[in-house]
Amino acid sequence: MKKINIFGRTALGIVMAYVLFHILILLQLIPSHVVWGGKIMEPKTILILEWVALLVMLFLGSLILMKAKVIRWKWQEKTLNRWLLVFSVYFVLNTLGNLLAETIFEKAQALLTLILALSLFKMAKRYP
Repeated sequence: MKKINIFGRTALGIVMAYVLFHILILLQLIPSHVVWGGKIMEPKTILILEWVALLVMLFLGSLILMKAKVIRWKWQEKTLNRWLLVFSVYFVLNTLGNLLAETIFEKAQALLTLILALSLFKMAKRYP
């Protein structure tokens, strides 16, 4: 296995933690009121949102592994970098949303999403 730099390891670790988190919510081992601002109570809506979040995290994880050359893919480096930048911007916005959230749990996520955003940004700016 190839060695992944510190930014890749950090981003991948956070993404893996979120993947596990979303799986635990889908399995109802973590109550759904701690996510989505605690405002979505309909089980069907939670289910859809959690599946989308899980798939997005899995996609991001695969992008990180492609960038680290652990997974071989025929995407150009520019394409990977652009995707990583898109996710970086997304997680900066997510950080702002977490800071404005009503639950303490989601406010605490702000630091984690900011670290993820910065790690993705640094990965996008570094060439292999």
